[in-house]
Amino acid sequence: MKLIIQDAPALKSAIDSIVCLVEEGQFEVKADGLHLKAMDPSQISMVSFTMPKEAFVEYNLPEEMKIGVDIGQLANVLARGKKGEKAELSVEEGRLVVKFYGDKHKRTFKVPLIETGDRVQREPKIDFTNMAKIRADAIKEALKDAKLISSHIKLHFTPQQFIVEVRGENGDVKAEFDIGSAELIELKTQTPAKATFPLQYLEDMVKATSVSSVVTVNLETDRPLRIEYDIEGAKVVYYLAPRIETD
Repeated sequence: MKLIIQDAPALKSAIDSIVCLVEEGQFEVKADGLHLKAMDPSQISMVSFTMPKEAFVEYNLPEEMKIGVDIGQLANVLARGKKGEKAELSVEEGRLVVKFYGDKHKRTFKVPLIETGDRVQREPKIDFTNMAKIRADAIKEALKDAKLISSHIKLHFTPQQFIVEVRGENGDVKAEFDIGSAELIELKTQTPAKATFPLQYLEDMVKATSVSSVVTVNLETDRPLRIEYDIEGAKVVYYLAPRIETD
């Protein structure tokens, strides 16, 4: 296999969307692109990553393969890629080879492949009826505000608003995004929905977004949350289990 991406830092940014949750994982290199589905160590969140072949300037794959890697180590190697360099991925003697090509120079790193098991993770089958599209910087700021109060956060959809709310011993915080606001691009709500989630996981999930990113949020009452956005030609989807509260 030989996969080349035009801008090395772009590949690092895309992989950052995985490393925030997953320590190790298995990439499936298929005819249509690079795929990864993995649970975080606590088993309460999941990431589904897809980087289509169109995101690469060269995608040479004689046969489909699975590549198990330490995601953190891979991210550290990819961080060495510089603007203006191409990044090439290949496999050689049980190692993932990462090459950076610059102006008349080349650097090569080799990362050991690891065994991650053959179990393929499946995305939860949930019939989502509620959806919001919100600017990434807006939700990041709301999470920063909430972190001052509590480690858990309640998300709430009404027909007119997307609400981020926290109540704790140190006080309350509430951020309301109305339909028609610059931050809330779209909101579709069939029935009001609300659920509580661990704040740190949400922070990790949106950490890789850029200023211009738009985050799609699917929310059902006391069901797993679904978050999706595009990054550097790749698509990343997260699922997060709620904390079930009893009154």
